Amino acid sequence: MIKNLRITLRHVTEPDLPILTKVSGDPVARGEFNPSRITSPQAIQKRFQDNGFSSDEHELLLICNEFETVIGDVVHFKAKRYSTAREIGWTIHDPENRNRGYATEAVTALIDYLFKSFPINRIECSTATQNLASIRLAEKCGLIREGVLRGLVFVGGVYLDDVVLSILRSDWEQRQGKPVPRL
Repeated sequence: MIKNLRITLRHVTEPDLPILTKVSGDPVARGEFNPSRITSPQAIQKRFQDNGFSSDEHELLLICNEFETVIGDVVHFKAKRYSTAREIGWTIHDPENRNRGYATEAVTALIDYLFKSFPINRIECSTATQNLASIRLAEKCGLIREGVLRGLVFVGGVYLDDVVLSILRSDWEQRQGKPVPRL
C-alpha cells in the first residue's frame, strides 16, 4: 500500500472485482481516449485468480480517496521487451472526481514507488494527442514530451496519434532535490 496526502494506492482485492467489471464496460469511466473494447467479467475474475492483477510484467493499483473509496486506478508494465523501462497509465473513473488533483497525486506516488523499488532508468506514458488533460498531468509530474507515434491506438473506430512523454531517473532525482552522480 502506498499512502500519500489524499490518496492511497493499493492492490486489487476480491471485493473490488465488481468495480473493475463495471468500469471495464463503462465508456464514461474509462474516458474517451482509452480503447473501447470491454473485458468480460469472467476474464477479470480469471486474471484476479491468476495473479491478482500484479506480476513482474503488469501491476494494477487502485486509487482510493481520503475516505478509502476506490476512485480510479494506475497501472505500470514493461514498456519495451528489451529494456527495464516501465510504461504507466491512469484513470479516474467518475468524471466528478476528475480535475481535483487525485490523478496527479496518484501518478506522482506511482513514479516515486517505481524509481524507489525497481532498477529502472525510464518511465514513460503515451496518450492521444487530443487528450490535453493527461498531457498536462504528465508534464506536471515531470514527464517530458518526446514525440508523436502516428496511428497508435484504435479508439471508437478510428486510429489516434499518441504523444509520448518520459521521465528518467536523473530527472526524478533532480526533482527530489537529490544530487545526480557525475561519472
